[in-house]
Amino acid sequence: MPIIAVSNQKGGVGKTTITFNLAKGLAARGKRVLAIDNDPQGNLTAAFLPEPDQFKADIMSYYKPEQENHMPETIGKNISLIGANQNLATVTDLQIDDVLFGLREGLEGLEKEYDYLLVDCLPSFGLLQLAALTAADSVLIPVTPANFSIQGLTTLFETINRAQKRFNKSLSVLGIIINRVDGRRTTIGEGLVELLRETYSDLVFESTIHQSVRIEESYSFNQSVLEYDQKGKVAAQMNGFIDEFLKRYEQQ
Repeated sequence: MPIIAVSNQKGGVGKTTITFNLAKGLAARGKRVLAIDNDPQGNLTAAFLPEPDQFKADIMSYYKPEQENHMPETIGKNISLIGANQNLATVTDLQIDDVLFGLREGLEGLEKEYDYLLVDCLPSFGLLQLAALTAADSVLIPVTPANFSIQGLTTLFETINRAQKRFNKSLSVLGIIINRVDGRRTTIGEGLVELLRETYSDLVFESTIHQSVRIEESYSFNQSVLEYDQKGKVAAQMNGFIDEFLKRYEQQ
């Protein structure tokens, strides 16, 4: 069961957008997907559920050794969810080793139930970020063609390297997906995309996802852009990204 941490320590790069649409797209292709919201903001939970406060499987249970782990909540065909809310921020009150290894240990019993597990990480460095990297097989990194977003990649790769050395030797980077590209083809935007490809080479997905109001609208209906605007340009881009995602895992 591949466990993918969708991570970038810089906010505003569309981690939840990528996680949500990737989960929906994989499920539509017959893959069994478990989506985990590992962010106290609970954005992934809200994307899936019309009443996000009523989620039934709480990720917080995975960080408390005295509490039985909540079984994932089935929310659609081929998709299950472990949700989160602001209560997750209280993990700082728990034992450090319970947080660092709780998620990995809790997921060990689910290997036969799912084909892919996607962990939506919070946009900062801390225990929850390290817990996700300790549990994951690989990291998927959304990034936007903006200076601060690209500069944050250096810090993220340093975090990944530390996690590899100290907690998870098998952790790898699946790739970098360029998200929220300005469709107006600005000189600055195109230059930053080129810089990303020159710097990170084959780690960068060929696919890119444009910024679109359709994606924002789709959340209002708890739908992916693949469902909300099936024949749209961004839906085609998202499908191309999912095709490339699957190809990369087959190659691995």
